[in-house]
Amino acid sequence: MENTNKKIDIAFEKKFLDDFMIMLKLYEPYLHNKINQTGAISSVIGKALGVTEPQYYLAGYYANVGLLAVGNFVNKGEHISDDEFAVVKRHPVLAAEYLERKGLALCADYEYHHHEKPDGSGYFKESNYPKEAAYINIADVFQGCVTPKPYRPPLTIREAIKTTLDDYRTYIMIDQNEVAEIEKVLRAFYETL
Repeated sequence: MENTNKKIDIAFEKKFLDDFMIMLKLYEPYLHNKINQTGAISSVIGKALGVTEPQYYLAGYYANVGLLAVGNFVNKGEHISDDEFAVVKRHPVLAAEYLERKGLALCADYEYHHHEKPDGSGYFKESNYPKEAAYINIADVFQGCVTPKPYRPPLTIREAIKTTLDDYRTYIMIDQNEVAEIEKVLRAFYETL
């Protein structure tokens, strides 16, 4: 990711994001829900774990904004094909490029890596990436698990937590105390559904 020295107006960026979310809700309600819930979950995870970087909180919401540029595969009524999935996997690159242009280099780095896994099995097969990106990945995966899809009902809380956290229970990237805190956040979010 490109590093910039551009001064960042976090208040402006938050206002811009709020306005964007209003428009997105009108244009693409399903994607609005995905972005809003992923951002909300990652924000609560960040607060629970003491993350203070403002760009982390923006990245949680921007994590899936690149899906707007890759076609309407997100709320397709069936599983997507391998070719469609290859297109969808470009969304972190597209969003990171957008965030870089806005001068949000750290936000772009977190967003770009939000589909990586600690064992290197993510979209870009990287295992060395910011821990904050892992928190956003957890929020994104959990949101996907608990949201009904046209081809499947939402997972139970037990299934969703297992699916979401199993990758992180055996790797050092996130210690087990953090995993326990994250699980509390996920359970609390599930209760609000």
